[in-house]
Amino acid sequence: MHRWSDSLALVAACIFIFLATYRIQLPGLYYDEVNFVNASQGAPDNTFIYMKLGSVPLLIMPYLGALKAWIYAPVFHLFGVSPLTVRLPAILLAAVTLLIFYYAIRDALGLIWAVVTIWIMAVDPANLFPSRLDWGPTVLMHFFQAVILALWFSYRKNPQLWKPVMILGCFGLGFFDKFNFVWFLLAFTAGIILCYPASLLTLWSSLSRLARWLAIILILVGFGVIVDVTLPLLHFQPTKVHTAGLEVKWGALLSTLSGRAVAGFIFGNASEIIPYVPFWLIITDDFLGLGCLFLPMSDPVARENRRNGFFCLLVGFLVFIQITMTPQAGGPHHYSMIFPFPLLAFAFFAKSLYSQVASKYFRAFAAVIFGCAAMCIFFVNSHNTAIYLSHFRTSLHYNPRWSPEIYSLSEYINEHGFDGNRIISTDWGLHDQLHALAPKKLRRRMRDLWPTFRQFGQKTKEEQSATLRSIFPEGMNFVLTFAASKESFPETRQNFLASLAAHPELKSHLAKEFWFGGEKIYELYEVIRSSPGG
Repeated sequence: MHRWSDSLALVAACIFIFLATYRIQLPGLYYDEVNFVNASQGAPDNTFIYMKLGSVPLLIMPYLGALKAWIYAPVFHLFGVSPLTVRLPAILLAAVTLLIFYYAIRDALGLIWAVVTIWIMAVDPANLFPSRLDWGPTVLMHFFQAVILALWFSYRKNPQLWKPVMILGCFGLGFFDKFNFVWFLLAFTAGIILCYPASLLTLWSSLSRLARWLAIILILVGFGVIVDVTLPLLHFQPTKVHTAGLEVKWGALLSTLSGRAVAGFIFGNASEIIPYVPFWLIITDDFLGLGCLFLPMSDPVARENRRNGFFCLLVGFLVFIQITMTPQAGGPHHYSMIFPFPLLAFAFFAKSLYSQVASKYFRAFAAVIFGCAAMCIFFVNSHNTAIYLSHFRTSLHYNPRWSPEIYSLSEYINEHGFDGNRIISTDWGLHDQLHALAPKKLRRRMRDLWPTFRQFGQKTKEEQSATLRSIFPEGMNFVLTFAASKESFPETRQNFLASLAAHPELKSHLAKEFWFGGEKIYELYEVIRSSPGG
């Protein structure tokens, strides 16, 4: 039976890989999806390099570590940078994460319940959509979550000191990967204290006096580091701060868990995706939790599953509360951290109630009810995933930031880029992909100057002239923009065109347009600065 269930879990992971790799080059690579590529190639320039330790990239952004870049370094060294090498490793790691979740819950739920849960997760849009693209990033986040849960449930069954030590190590790596992992750290810690106090006392009593002092010092140092690096980020103002109310963020959570948020973000249309499962799953969790709370349970396994259910529900709730309290949070890659806790809570609560039903008649009835609920979730998830993947076969409309035309633009730049002195991106969402896909020598000519052009209209005429002299050296330069109405920041294109009109020493013409699905996506200009004598 173990062999069959393990085989079915492995099949679920293979199905996940098959679905996630369907037309893997689509959509086009996204700006944030490849922000780690420069660091993984040894940081030949300062593109997305916030901090180094000697020559080793340490932080890509103020809140994003270089762990993913380190993992990808041998991949890019052996196979180069392409949509396949960017996306396939993340998909494979996400499949491994599924198997870790399976082994984490197998002993507690039993073989059949664990297999059903993993099959639902394998086709869940909240898992498959972000893992295919990993622009959050989210894949390493879910990997460390799965490992931590597996280690904790294993410690509950067989207490061994190395398991809490590994949990602390995973928390450190998860935090280094992205600082918002602190949401899960705090939620997990609170859940352990409230749901498993006896295990904490057992762990504490098993430590020697020296180990206790070392643990206290380590916890205090870790807490100090977290406070020191995260508090300044709360005052760091990104391009767009999310200050929506609680109702809007609740809607964003449900939209993320149903897959509507990611699909709408990429295609601009998520109307065919069924949005109701996350809401009713969370509501069902609440009612099942109340049932488990007030139903006397003599079975120790049922009591353990009840405790696990409350733990998963509490962790998901606390993560959501922290997201709502963080002004900069609000994207699908943030709410993705709550996956798969609503589903795990449902599985633990349902198994607890099922185990407590004494009569075979009522147990069969409960099996039918819970089986129908699981089938409903599975089929709705499968439908949503199928709708999402069908866009890659039929849709010709993408968000301009995700357009597959980025590959045609990259090919053209790689072929003709050495004819110009510089290759300048005037808007957000262009430079990073072109930089990642370009030859090493060509990257030195690339500049991402969207912040400069966005603020260009606020400068005086003298400041504008000085800025343009520093941007455009003598000779020919390539300038890239989104087409009209496709801009990330409309003022960047307007300011660029206005600067050309106001400075006759810059001769320009539209050299090439890039179209996809009947829509113009990009424009490429040639800008020539004449020499003073000319």
